[in-house]
Amino acid sequence: MNKKEIKNFFFIRSDRLGEFLLSLYAIKLVKFNYPDSKIYLLAKKDNVDLVMGIDFVDHFIEYKNDVFEGFSGAFNLSNILRKEKIDCVISLNPKKEFHLASLLAAVPLRLGYNRKWGFCLNRKIEDKKHLVQKHEVEYNFDLVKLICKDIFTPSFDLTVDKLGTLNMLSGCLNLSQKYIVIHPFSSNPSKQIEIAYWTRLVSALKEKCAGDIVLIGSKEEMPESEVLAEKLDIKNVTGKLSLRNLASFLKHNCSLFIGLDSGPMHLASILKRPVVGLFKISNSRRWGPFDTQSLIVEGVDLSSFLAKSEDILKFACANSTGKI
Repeated sequence: MNKKEIKNFFFIRSDRLGEFLLSLYAIKLVKFNYPDSKIYLLAKKDNVDLVMGIDFVDHFIEYKNDVFEGFSGAFNLSNILRKEKIDCVISLNPKKEFHLASLLAAVPLRLGYNRKWGFCLNRKIEDKKHLVQKHEVEYNFDLVKLICKDIFTPSFDLTVDKLGTLNMLSGCLNLSQKYIVIHPFSSNPSKQIEIAYWTRLVSALKEKCAGDIVLIGSKEEMPESEVLAEKLDIKNVTGKLSLRNLASFLKHNCSLFIGLDSGPMHLASILKRPVVGLFKISNSRRWGPFDTQSLIVEGVDLSSFLAKSEDILKFACANSTGKI
């Protein structure tokens, strides 16, 4: 199948926020190489809502477990692929259902990693991500290299809503100023850093840097955030923001982001906010902030992070401001 015959691409990225955001560069790269094509993207609802409006995706499809999992899910997806006359499926996160669906729909080009029924694919590479030799964005580029001639890191702007859409925060924040935003939470407990670290860091930030500090997090993290915010004596908007709200808040009201290896860190990075990424167990070479001004701190214990406190303060003071 030659390049001119490929009109409809179907990307699949059904996993978490961080992985999803880091896949956008590869999707934009395909759009650059095939500017007249239509790009379809299957992803979770929150992720779809977040990126609605980007100019290199033409159609969004919401990923639902009860619709797209198992053999019935594979048939459901294959029906969509046939209906939309998809020429190329690119499975950025491998699943048997995705691979089988592309085969059942007889999609001419079926790209992915050679595992989880990789025999269904006709363009594939070995999955070497576990070797942690590259950034996740670069691994995604390796996959689309199978069909793209021009390979580079494309730039793009994530569409965010106007400041006025954040009125739900007006009772607790001054939306005419910027904040140091911290996110000390993770769905993986082993990534979290003990509260003693945050206490010392926040105390030093208050003393040395301009700008108030605000705590963010999901609704599930609200009980923990209330305890932490009270102890640290900082503002707390945990549970008050959708992902799209969060993007607007980070774009308009964040001067500096400090957080664990997580989706919000990658969101701040894509929005070109200065980022301090704290990596306790995961590898920053693969999962570090991408394409933004950043400082990475790694370690497995409190002393490892405290040893970098002066570096964090210098970075924070250079990048934080209380003014919009």
